[in-house]
Amino acid sequence: MEKNDALKAQSENGDALGGLSTEEIERLENYYILEAERLMAFGVQEKKEPLEVMLKHLRIVENLLHSLQFQWEDSISVLYSSFMHYVVLVEGKEKQNRLSDLVIELIKKMKHLSKKEPLIMGLARQYQQQRKEVEALIDLRSNEPEM
Repeated sequence: MEKNDALKAQSENGDALGGLSTEEIERLENYYILEAERLMAFGVQEKKEPLEVMLKHLRIVENLLHSLQFQWEDSISVLYSSFMHYVVLVEGKEKQNRLSDLVIELIKKMKHLSKKEPLIMGLARQYQQQRKEVEALIDLRSNEPEM
């Protein structure tokens, strides 16, 4: 890949590759390919292009992290009152203590998640950047002339 090709691809792909040299782009591509091969060795059954597997994995994790960016603390009171209403009406007194303990444990986890929101947001940004890099590498590969 020529330096001009790398610069052209960078302008086409936005800032995903951030002005990296050809050597740095190749190292980044090799890194993502190795990571994808590790993923494929431990669970991915289908034989696909490694960068495509990596892109799919990054999208899945990014979606998971975005779903964790929920306003957990705001929903605690609604969840607790709804669940206790269910316990009283459906389950009865015999299961109330056990189910109450489970709800309290769930609420503790929700409080924990609400305190970890900056960490979750940072991880989501990191995975988003990696996804953009892999997309840019795939675009670079598709723009290369066949030999």
